[in-house]
Amino acid sequence: MDTLQLRNFKDFLLLYNQISEMCFKKCANTFLSREITSDEDFCINNCAQKYIHANHKIMEIFMEVQPAMVRKRMEEINTTQAALEAQNQQAEQSPQ
Repeated sequence: MDTLQLRNFKDFLLLYNQISEMCFKKCANTFLSREITSDEDFCINNCAQKYIHANHKIMEIFMEVQPAMVRKRMEEINTTQAALEAQNQQAEQSPQ
């Protein structure tokens, strides 16, 4: 498994654990029974679906915005590099 896949898997597990913990805290009302009540089951399903849906929306927006962010960053890098090259050329041309 390469590092990118490993990082993605770790990110998935972190998100899964966060959602599980939030929904458990919100939906587990009583510990008098080993069985999950229908209210708890309904709450957990709604809670998990809400966070999964929100995560999908965030990822959709990120995928739309990311190319523009990368393009802007590349332009900044190119501008900085051009300025440094001009500064180096000017330093080489001026007598010391």
